[in-house]
Amino acid sequence: MFGRIYVYKLKEMLRNKYVVGWNIFFPLVLATVFYFGFGNLISDDPDNFKTIDVGYVNTNLEETNFGILLEEMSKVSDDHTKIVEVHEYSSKDEATDAMNSEMISGFYVEDGDDISTYVLTNGYKATTLNEIVREYKNMYSVIEKVAQEHPENLQTAIDMVSNQMEIMKEHDFGTNTSPYLQYFFALIAMSSLFSSWISIAMLEGMCANMTETGKRFEVAPTNKLLAIAGCVMAGLTIQSVSNAVLVVYVQYILKINMGAPFINLVLITTLGSALGISAGVLIGSFIKNERLLIAVPLVFTMGCSFCSGLMWHQIRQIIESNCPILNRINPAALLVDCLYTRATYGKTDMYYQDIMIMGCMVVGGLFVSSLFLRRRKYASI
Repeated sequence: MFGRIYVYKLKEMLRNKYVVGWNIFFPLVLATVFYFGFGNLISDDPDNFKTIDVGYVNTNLEETNFGILLEEMSKVSDDHTKIVEVHEYSSKDEATDAMNSEMISGFYVEDGDDISTYVLTNGYKATTLNEIVREYKNMYSVIEKVAQEHPENLQTAIDMVSNQMEIMKEHDFGTNTSPYLQYFFALIAMSSLFSSWISIAMLEGMCANMTETGKRFEVAPTNKLLAIAGCVMAGLTIQSVSNAVLVVYVQYILKINMGAPFINLVLITTLGSALGISAGVLIGSFIKNERLLIAVPLVFTMGCSFCSGLMWHQIRQIIESNCPILNRINPAALLVDCLYTRATYGKTDMYYQDIMIMGCMVVGGLFVSSLFLRRRKYASI
């Protein structure tokens, strides 16, 4: 029963041009407008860390630990950035020519146990390249000294170094978060709240005083709880997929780095979709006027989106300074704050607080809606 209702409702809503247009295509169009409006301010932000092109000359003719380190650092991290892009050269002269041609910012020459760093100009790139070698030598010397003096503690020393690297990786503070990125986060929040319209469309087929389909639903000998759950899951599926497509479009097509792992972004936006669905069900459960069922979700969505920074990115900070409680009850502001915190500071207490509040809103909204919807009576149908 649940599966059949889920599939039928999914097909029904996908045939609804209003839902497909506003919930799937409109956010993509608006994301494109944002990109052409100020996308370059994000990609060209001087505060953003940019991958360093570095050359590597290994005269040892065999794989070394330093070479393995560079290989690991050239891999894409969780926030879709990498520290260095390694270009291997066969000789120092070849690497020098590449550096003089500005193909690389500097290069390493590894000869035996000696590692030399060559850079063209001073700056953060030169400092970063020097720090990589310095940290490598420090860790290598610690392990080598322990191996000579206390070989029984060698494994402990290796574990300590590994744990240090894991801690640094775990507390990645997001190197590519621009203040203009909040506009894209607010766009995702608005898209999530658009799912309230899916809920309204869903309720029209469930309420006897709205449509003929609603009359048949009310008198059908089916489990109403399973039927409603199937409809809610169908709406959640559509909006979650829509948000996932939006994230893919922004991050991989427009090349706007959102500063967090893709799976993490999808999970957060799915929670946002559930928040929009529950808000729509709550609105539709106590509003019966057909015009209000269109106007109220629209005002709710755009009002929350404005306060989350969709039109002016500083409004959320102003509200936080003067009336922070509004940001705690605004679902769009919570979603933006959750995404921004994850991208900038990682999984902090504020990140989990936003998750918890949104989860409570979803559960609370559906619970209150069930009280309004259960045992409905009609004077005349």
